Amino acid sequence: MAFPYKTIFCPIDFDENSAYALDRAIELARHFDSNLILLHVLPLVVLPGDIPPVAAMYEDQEKDARAKLADIAKQKLVGLKHELHVYVGDVIECILNAQKKHRSDLIVMATHGRRGLARMFLGSAAEAVVRKATCPVLTIREDHP
Repeated sequence: MAFPYKTIFCPIDFDENSAYALDRAIELARHFDSNLILLHVLPLVVLPGDIPPVAAMYEDQEKDARAKLADIAKQKLVGLKHELHVYVGDVIECILNAQKKHRSDLIVMATHGRRGLARMFLGSAAEAVVRKATCPVLTIREDHP
């Protein structure tokens, strides 16, 4: 781990919570003059016994995600060293693999604050990343007034 952070990694899913976490990641990247890596994962959901979908099925979604990332870069990342990536697969596995690949010093990611049945059925990507990441993880939850 390097301090000050040289590479900050921020997985986003384009919702309000991840936008809020991205804003915090941008603040940190500007403060430390860090490289900011944005990642969006298109979840690949395959149930046991199912045939995995053909990659071509994800082309439109991947194009859309790349366009959204490019818009974010134009609006918020001007003057900041950054990289934009889109992966297809298991969200947690993709985040962890990308963090290792890019040798990030810090992960900044949103947590949705789900509780009860919603958490049981939807799981917590943030919790899994916190437990398994090889670098510090800063979880951000937007305060709702």
